[in-house]
Amino acid sequence: MGRTTETNSLEVRWFETGAPPEELDEWVTGYGPVDTSTRTDLYAAPLGPSFNLKLRGEGGESVELKRRLGGPDRHTFAPDVTGRVEQWYKWSFSLDHTPGLWETDRTDLWLPVTKTRTLAAFDGADLQSFDEGLSADGVTAHVEVTAVEACSETAWTCGLEVAGRPDEFEEAFVAVGSELFGDGFPVGLSAAQSLGYAAWLERLATDREPAPEVRIPSNR
Repeated sequence: MGRTTETNSLEVRWFETGAPPEELDEWVTGYGPVDTSTRTDLYAAPLGPSFNLKLRGEGGESVELKRRLGGPDRHTFAPDVTGRVEQWYKWSFSLDHTPGLWETDRTDLWLPVTKTRTLAAFDGADLQSFDEGLSADGVTAHVEVTAVEACSETAWTCGLEVAGRPDEFEEAFVAVGSELFGDGFPVGLSAAQSLGYAAWLERLATDREPAPEVRIPSNR
């Protein structure tokens, strides 16, 4: 186990089946330069919507543990865009070797999730261009559009994350969300579509059967 990093963030995310709408891809690239990449993460089968554990990347370069601290809180960004905002705390532990779970999972409790993600990132100066009154020192944000494959399902997700100090990122989140999802946003997004990765995977994994339970007979 190597270096550890920590992140406190506000996030909103939506999921829908199928491929990302073309107009949504065009929208996110308009905030370029953007980064587009494909990777497969290995998620532990969710224990609930407030806990998320994964091995990041097929090389297993890090373990990420996320715990929901607050929400989901319904928030309307625009007449056609309503989401459920969650506060998450993330610990990321870099690894010195590739875990064997990529080759052998005897429990069937780890779920490979392949993502092709287009991401636009914003630093403090970018955030202040959205709202000159923001105190955005140490606050970062990114918005993404991602094609996802998991549990034989194909879907897309659009999400916004704003990270930093809690006394600063709430105001920044509202300002950035209003800017990104306001006039010019090309699709409608509803609260019914809005949930985190843990909740989405929990829905997909309901039919999976883990390794059989071993029970010792009672001797009473």
